[in-house]
Amino acid sequence: MLKPLLLGLVLYFALKQVVRIRVEDYQLVLISALFPWAWFQTSVLLAAPVISSNGNLIKKVHFPRYVLPFAVVTNNMVHFLLALPVITVFVLVSGYRPSAAWLVGIPMLALIELVLLMGVVLLISSLNVYLRDLEHLVEVFLNLMFYVTPIIYPLDQVPQRYKNLLLLNPLASLIEAWRELFMSNKLPGLEALWPCLVFTAIAVAIGSTVFGRLERGFADAL
Repeated sequence: MLKPLLLGLVLYFALKQVVRIRVEDYQLVLISALFPWAWFQTSVLLAAPVISSNGNLIKKVHFPRYVLPFAVVTNNMVHFLLALPVITVFVLVSGYRPSAAWLVGIPMLALIELVLLMGVVLLISSLNVYLRDLEHLVEVFLNLMFYVTPIIYPLDQVPQRYKNLLLLNPLASLIEAWRELFMSNKLPGLEALWPCLVFTAIAVAIGSTVFGRLERGFADAL
C-alpha cells in the first residue's frame, strides 16, 4: 500500500502544488487510479520472470504451470482489496460517500482486471522463458503505459481530438471505470468498457494458446 500512496504524494505535490493542475479533488483522482494501476503493473512485472526464475521447481515437480503466474496475480489482487479501506478514507475525507454500487462495481471491475491480467501474464511469462530480455522491455513499456493511461489526469481533461485515440488503450476505460465508481458511485456500462472487454477476450485467447503450446518445452529451455 505504501508504494501507490507515496507515489500519489509525490505526484500530488508536483502536479497540484507546483504545476498547479486544475482538477478538483485531485488527491482522490490520483488515489482512485493509482491502486488499480499498482495491481496491474506489479502483477505484470513480477509474473514476467515467474516461470524462468522457478526452473528447479518446474524440472522436479509436475503441476499446472499456469499456477505460478496465477498466484502472482491473485496475490496482488489481495493487496489491492486490502487497500480498499485506504481508498475509502480518501473518499470520506474528500467529502464523498460510498454507496451500494460499490458492492456490485468492485467485484465486477476486479474480475475484469483479473481476467485481463491472466491473459497478459500467461503470454509474457511463457515468452520470457525463451526471450529472457522480454521482462526488461515489459518494464519500459509499462512506464510508457503509465502516461497514456488516465492516472495522473482524468479522462475528461483530455482534448477531444486525442480522447478516442487514448481509449484504444484498454486500461484507459478500466482505470476510468474505477475512478467513476469511487468518486461518483457510478457503475460502468458496456459502452464505456468495451475497449477493455474486447482486449481482455483477445488477451485471454492469445495468452492461453501461446502458454499451452510453449509450456511443454519449459523444462528443456530452463
